[in-house]
Amino acid sequence: MNNTTNEVFDLVVIGGGPAGYVGAIRAGQLGKKVACVERDRLGGVCNNWGCIPTKALLAEAEFYHRLKHEAGEWGIYADNIRHDWNKVIGRSRNVADMGARGVGSLFKKNKVAHYQGHARLVSGKAPFKIEIHDHPDHVSQTITTQRVLVCTGAQPRALPGAAFDGQWILSSREAMTLTTQPKKLIIVGAGAIGMEFAYFYQAFGTQVTVIEMLDRLLPIEDVEVSAVVEKSFKKQASRYAPGTKHCRWKNRRWREGDDCTCE
Repeated sequence: MNNTTNEVFDLVVIGGGPAGYVGAIRAGQLGKKVACVERDRLGGVCNNWGCIPTKALLAEAEFYHRLKHEAGEWGIYADNIRHDWNKVIGRSRNVADMGARGVGSLFKKNKVAHYQGHARLVSGKAPFKIEIHDHPDHVSQTITTQRVLVCTGAQPRALPGAAFDGQWILSSREAMTLTTQPKKLIIVGAGAIGMEFAYFYQAFGTQVTVIEMLDRLLPIEDVEVSAVVEKSFKKQASRYAPGTKHCRWKNRRWREGDDCTCE
């Protein structure tokens, strides 16, 4: 263990997502000595794996859909329209990269120290000691602070018996970074996230089936909103299965071509 003791801070923020980086920047603006520890990319889920990159994907999907299906209404005719999947995904990642760099710039501007790694609180009262791990079994640095702000965020929850493997069973993170476009895709959950991915993939030609436990798409939205989305979804020849309580598949480890049975 190579343990280097570094600086003492007024505040250490654990987590560099929307709550963490905003809190760190504001404390820096108020004259406090601040550090932020983040094990992944600055900006959190919203900037890197949620709100912002998914909207980039949706914008690309809408552009492609309108060019392919509605351009004639504008007197524009284009034959053999095609897409480059890796560039589609790459543009979304570039948008996320810009956001992460922007947060880093704001840290520098407001004198917030940024530590890359996993934070571990090792003392239970002030002054708090925090170990920063650059590997699970290696502490790269130890810092001290009078106050700690914990903003560790959330992560996707796997279904029982269907652990994410990044290839066949995907979380939202893998769904926006696939290097090969799938021919068929089952989406479990017809909330906002599920329906965004359904629209994106079907716009580029993937056969999408959405499975929802409740009796309609977007079940927490107004009934009128659900009806409009359902009508559009059917028009795009996508499939959905509302009121589905159970799903099972043939093998414990999902493989290409396996059948999924839902009830």
